[in-house]
Amino acid sequence: MTEQQSAAEELVRRQSYESTGPVELDLATGPGRIDVRLVDEPGVHVEVRHEPHGETPFAQGVSNLMNWIGSQFGNLDPVETSIPAEAVRQTRIDFTAGRLVVRAPKDMHLRNVAISVSVQAPLGSQVAAKSGSGDLSVTGAAGRLELNTGSGRITTDQSAAPAKIDTGSGAVRLGLMAAGVRVKTGSGDVEISAVGGGSTVITGSGDVWLGSVSDDAMVRTGSGQVTIANASAGQLELHTGSGAIRIGVREGNRAEIDLSSGSGDVRSDLRLTTTPPETSPPLRIRGRTGSGSALVTTAID
Repeated sequence: MTEQQSAAEELVRRQSYESTGPVELDLATGPGRIDVRLVDEPGVHVEVRHEPHGETPFAQGVSNLMNWIGSQFGNLDPVETSIPAEAVRQTRIDFTAGRLVVRAPKDMHLRNVAISVSVQAPLGSQVAAKSGSGDLSVTGAAGRLELNTGSGRITTDQSAAPAKIDTGSGAVRLGLMAAGVRVKTGSGDVEISAVGGGSTVITGSGDVWLGSVSDDAMVRTGSGQVTIANASAGQLELHTGSGAIRIGVREGNRAEIDLSSGSGDVRSDLRLTTTPPETSPPLRIRGRTGSGSALVTTAID
């Protein structure tokens, strides 16, 4: 382990481990951000540091008090009286049997200190990350994803396995979710570039935008707008209390459409037929909005 220290509040811990293939990452911190980089290189590298900008007012107050005490009494080592430095030192970092565990301290006087965690690991690694209020970011191709934050943003590039994403009020930005995803946010917007497996997206008031959709998907928002840019297959269940619904159907695809709005306009730009098809269409769309408009049109490639 290599530790660097430039000031009491800026203690940095770095640790590296050997690994030739994907690993399992289990990361948790309080009011701090977590960044994971998945790369085409062996080895696991961890960095833990204090993140002053993510600090809660309570934690800042305690830290300032302890530093004042240290400045008033010359016989006290200021590093030892630094709450942030102690939180970094007591953060657990452990790598055993292909599993990396990082845990911020749980002691009452340390758990509100913002600890930033950065990890570099091989492509295809599984990532479980939880933050009390910080942002979560995963770049590179991941295996299974399970990300949770109280109020921060969540961003990922792609996942080859089912993913689970939860945030209290932050926005969600996801890339290709090849095996589907479950997203839940209290009020943040959700944007997913592509979903290839069964998926569920629930947000209290945010907008939802899905790019390419080729499997079942259920979307529910209290007042946000729902947009599907390019749907080709699956059963789509779309619900919004007052927002608009927009669905683009891939050109040449047959679709069964059922749209309704309590007080808004409902329109389809697709060629319609009332003759029952000989086989079930690959795409079925059911959309409901309380007061917004609903539109189905041909997707733009």
